[in-house]
Amino acid sequence: MTTFDLASWPVISRGTFFEDHVVGRVFDHHWGRTVHASDNIAFTTQTLAFNPVYFNRDAAAAAGYPDEVVNPLLVFTVVFGLSVEDLSERGGPFLGANDIRHLRAVHPGETLYASSTVVEARTSESRPDTGIVTWHTVGRDSSGNPVIDFRRTNLVRKRAANPEPAAVREGFAEDFQVGDRFRHARSRTVTDLDLNGLTLLVMNTAAGHFSDQEMAETPFGERINFGGLTLALTIGLATQDTSGQAIREVGLDDVRFAVPVRRGDTIGAATEVLAVEPDGDGADVTFRHLGVNQRGEIVCQVTRTVRVRTRAAQPSEGFSALASHAPIGR
Repeated sequence: MTTFDLASWPVISRGTFFEDHVVGRVFDHHWGRTVHASDNIAFTTQTLAFNPVYFNRDAAAAAGYPDEVVNPLLVFTVVFGLSVEDLSERGGPFLGANDIRHLRAVHPGETLYASSTVVEARTSESRPDTGIVTWHTVGRDSSGNPVIDFRRTNLVRKRAANPEPAAVREGFAEDFQVGDRFRHARSRTVTDLDLNGLTLLVMNTAAGHFSDQEMAETPFGERINFGGLTLALTIGLATQDTSGQAIREVGLDDVRFAVPVRRGDTIGAATEVLAVEPDGDGADVTFRHLGVNQRGEIVCQVTRTVRVRTRAAQPSEGFSALASHAPIGR
């Protein structure tokens, strides 16, 4: 497998610094999130919140609701999560929240959006490399009506203590040039959720991914991650920086796994642009994605082609206009 000097590739920035949080600034968080019944059941049962209106349609109807009620703490954490990239992804503990108000019941199938306003920002006295920021966050439905609001406070790193990252790409075809190389900001540690849960979710019955006994006497000595999930994780870590304006996935090629991934390994990703082929109001962009473990070993390599829209073809209405894939602040 080809070797790469990934340390020289710039990292595409995600998140903001303390200096970006000027009192009065508004962040309109991108994406939005549709809350499904399966989300509600999983969250409610795993947090032992056994209120029947959250999982029993008859109980919800008897209480006067048209459907099950989404657990209000799931509403809170989803809206909170939608705000993280713009507000607190770069690190610093969540210090607390105040004035959490549930303005109406949310039901499965509704889509939530969020925005936040900086209401307070000051330097930390005990940690001068960070600041303390408080935001007022509002969660809204697809009609723009508020369903929850709250104030939350975090430590936020200052810019002076961090190197200047590469610029965030919007993901249009014009943003990619052949030869571009960059690393992605996020990484993920492989856990039993992957070796057991996700392997069995996709019905892969190779016991080497979920049976300690099967692997104990092999050269590996322990379970290893299913390569398909290593591939999915590699592409997933690269997706936001490469597919922000994707029309569709065209295909994959040259998939290679040089080093097995084990429980406890942390995987990051890097990308090289191999080709950009314009065609009408879009372009087929071909990337080489690399999955890299905490030791700097390339655990996955794949060539991926994505159909990407041009700026001229950007929809003026709908999701792309409502929530772009780059953080928005004003």
